[in-house]
Amino acid sequence: MIDLELNVGSVPLAREISDIQRKQIPFALILAQTRLATKRIKPGITEVMAKRLDRPTPTTMRSLFAQAATKSRGAKVWFKDQWTTGIPADTYLQQAVQGGARPHKRFEKSLIAQGLMKAGQYAVPNLGLLNQYGNVSRGVMTRILSGLGAAEGRGGYQANATGGKRSRRKGNAERYFVGTVGEESGVWERKASAFGDGVKPVFLYTNGAPQYRVIFPFFKIGENIAKAHGQTELAAALREAILTAK
Repeated sequence: MIDLELNVGSVPLAREISDIQRKQIPFALILAQTRLATKRIKPGITEVMAKRLDRPTPTTMRSLFAQAATKSRGAKVWFKDQWTTGIPADTYLQQAVQGGARPHKRFEKSLIAQGLMKAGQYAVPNLGLLNQYGNVSRGVMTRILSGLGAAEGRGGYQANATGGKRSRRKGNAERYFVGTVGEESGVWERKASAFGDGVKPVFLYTNGAPQYRVIFPFFKIGENIAKAHGQTELAAALREAILTAK
């Protein structure tokens, strides 16, 4: 989270105003911080996000919010921490911002909970599963978990496929399995063709967490923008506050 603080004493105009005008400084600070957060830092970080992240989704590009300053707190810029559905941006962007080892994703936690993957393993998707944004869609993951009997129940509804007639039509109950083929362990899909039946990897298991380098230094970007424009915004806000003072 980027918290904004501005130094009034560094603005020349602040040293020249009268005591009456000085009463406008708190208002000017609030105005300057809010404008810096909403009109400078948030748009600036969003622009860098589009360049640094690999095929960011529209949701990711809308994930930043700027909180206006008040008398009791400064302005802030951060990722939205709650979605109506799905994983919030402040969770899935942490590796891009801070680097380091990736924690287990919800899909992997479901596999581990059902004993289908070891706690120290991670599931790497087949490239053919990835959508235009380089992700495996939620629908595909739910279908796979359903076929493996590892889907989570939501609202009392259990999404797992069974051997029943309806599920057999979907094919999920017999389509996916966990096992070792050759020397590779993971989630596999049974495929039928004119040349006979076969299997293909859907997710392969690896030992040890994937490691990420910092590709989106969120805090540094915000600090640089604040340094470049903070005093300009404060000077403008101070002039406006003095001119509009009653």
